[in-house]
Amino acid sequence: MPRPLAAVALLLLAPFARGDAPPPTDVLPAPLRAAFPDADRFDPSDVILTDEMARRLDELARSRIPERMVTFYVARKGPASPGNPGGQVLGYAVVQSHVVRTKRETLLLAFEPDGRIRRVVVLSFLEPPEYRPSERWLAQLAGKGTADRTAVGDDLAPITGSTLSARGVAEQSRWLLQALSMSRKAGKVP
Repeated sequence: MPRPLAAVALLLLAPFARGDAPPPTDVLPAPLRAAFPDADRFDPSDVILTDEMARRLDELARSRIPERMVTFYVARKGPASPGNPGGQVLGYAVVQSHVVRTKRETLLLAFEPDGRIRRVVVLSFLEPPEYRPSERWLAQLAGKGTADRTAVGDDLAPITGSTLSARGVAEQSRWLLQALSMSRKAGKVP
């Protein structure tokens, strides 16, 4: 890249690299907009899990926590007010990837303002399509909260021939439910 072109690129991208300028709202991902159509904006909130938080999440979610950093997107609407300095919270969302058998699946989990699951969307599924969880199966996760087991064969129906897919979605849902709850209690997410 010629030096003048590189300098122009750096000048244009510098505000985004520093984090002091929000990304343009017209480039927000469509799945976030679909989950929260009334939202004016999505504020990212990075949560770095401490050793203690990760240990507690392991216990609560009954699965191994795959990552130590989670980015929750806070869906907001309206102007700031005394009780809501960033505007009304419509809910939360997180994008999470994991390996099903040998290939990755990427999910968007949308949560209600009280932390219950609103919706789960499969954004990418690289395993054979016959192993992909159906919309109908994913719909049974709506309304699940931290007190629910969220386990295949317990409060989630199994998927014949797609056990690993169903378990993967259930595990991701369990630990992210608990991570959101813990992050909200700790004040790391509004």
